[in-house]
Amino acid sequence: MFDKPNQLIFYINSALAVIGVLIVLLTDHAIIGIVIAVCGALLIYDQFRQNKFAFTIDDLKKILRVHDSSGSKATVTQTQRTTACHSDNSEYWFRNIRAIGSIRNFRISNGHLAEPIRENGSYHVCMTIPPELNMIDGSDLTLTYEYEDAFTQTEGLLSHTVDNETRRLHLEIELPKGRTVSSARLFCKRNGTEESLLPPVISGETRIEADIKNPIVGAEYCLQWHWSEEGIMKKLGHFFKI
Repeated sequence: MFDKPNQLIFYINSALAVIGVLIVLLTDHAIIGIVIAVCGALLIYDQFRQNKFAFTIDDLKKILRVHDSSGSKATVTQTQRTTACHSDNSEYWFRNIRAIGSIRNFRISNGHLAEPIRENGSYHVCMTIPPELNMIDGSDLTLTYEYEDAFTQTEGLLSHTVDNETRRLHLEIELPKGRTVSSARLFCKRNGTEESLLPPVISGETRIEADIKNPIVGAEYCLQWHWSEEGIMKKLGHFFKI
């Protein structure tokens, strides 16, 4: 279950808990023994908790930039501080990437991306971890991809499904000038139910941001917005553009 460094830590924590129990049973220093035993047990629990997943993420930022007022061109940049819980991990999956329109041009800052897999309307992309990338100590990964015709309606959505234990999730939307945000909301979908969260921050009528601390693994967090209808002159400009 653990790699060699983690096995050594596990044995040390276990020995600490056993020593605490022996102090309680064999000496008159029961309080000291209880403290030592509890500390050992808590360290063991924390080690198992951290190793439930292949990876943990300290900070994940997912930024959507819509480049034109029609909402037809957009880019997502996902930057995350990722730590491998096991030294033998050779791949990392970016899962549940979805949109109303099409998605293309997946790129990664480190490693190599395999051909995306599309399943039930979502894309899954596998990154091969190069040997020189030591993710045990934590590495910054940046995934980018492009949307085509995904935000052409007056309602848009940026979502993220939490696949690994994550300490902080930051969702951000940057919209072009000329179409102002009328409203926005943040909600979470889990086990078929939807829960509204604290309202996101809207600044300059074109930027929407939300921070989620310790998001729930398996839940999908959605940042939804409504913006004004594109003007008729701009629509005609897109239509007659050569």
